[in-house]
Amino acid sequence: MDENPTHHSFVIADIEGYGRRSDEDQRWLRNELYWVFQTSLMKADVPFAPKLTQDRGDSVILLVPGSEPKRNIGDALVQQLDRELTRHARRSSEPARMRLRLALHAGEVARDGRGWIGRDLNTACRLADLPAAREALAAEPDANLVVVVSDEWYRSVVRPDPVLVEHFAFRRVPFVVKEVDDHAWIHVPRKRP
Repeated sequence: MDENPTHHSFVIADIEGYGRRSDEDQRWLRNELYWVFQTSLMKADVPFAPKLTQDRGDSVILLVPGSEPKRNIGDALVQQLDRELTRHARRSSEPARMRLRLALHAGEVARDGRGWIGRDLNTACRLADLPAAREALAAEPDANLVVVVSDEWYRSVVRPDPVLVEHFAFRRVPFVVKEVDDHAWIHVPRKRP
C-alpha cells in the first residue's frame, strides 16, 4: 500500500444509457469500451497500464502518470476516441451504439490497497456525471462523444494552446455538486467528413 499522493491526469470514459440496455448488450458494450478505449490510447501515444485502471461497470477510469504530456490526452486522445467511436457506430445497431462522456482532470491520488483515492479523483468522477454533459450529448444525436473538463484543465491545457482542440468550442457550465462549487467546460466534437 502506497499512501504517498502522486500527480496524475484522470481520464474517465462513461457509456451513455448503459443501465437501459439488456444484460447481453451491456456485456458486449463493456468489451467494446475497452477495445475502443485501448485502441484510441495506443494511437494517441497515451500509456495504458492495467494497474492504473479502475473498472466501474459502465465506465473506466484511467490514471495517467503526471510525466505524460496532457496535450496528448486533451487533443490526440479526444480525436482518436471520436474517430474510433464513429467507426464503432457504423458497425453497430442502435441498441448497441456506444456514446461516451469523457471527463478530463488532473491532481493528486494515493493507492490504498483496493484502488486509488483522492479528492481530485472524486472531482473527475463528478465531472463524468455532470448533468450538463449528459444534456449536451443528448442534444446532439449524431455525436458520439462529449468532453467535459475541469476549469483547471481548461485553463492549463486547452486555452493556452491555440492548435489544440478549438478552445472556443468549449462551453462554460456551472459545476456545483456535493463538495464541488466551480465551473467546468464542455465540448461536443463535430463529425468529420
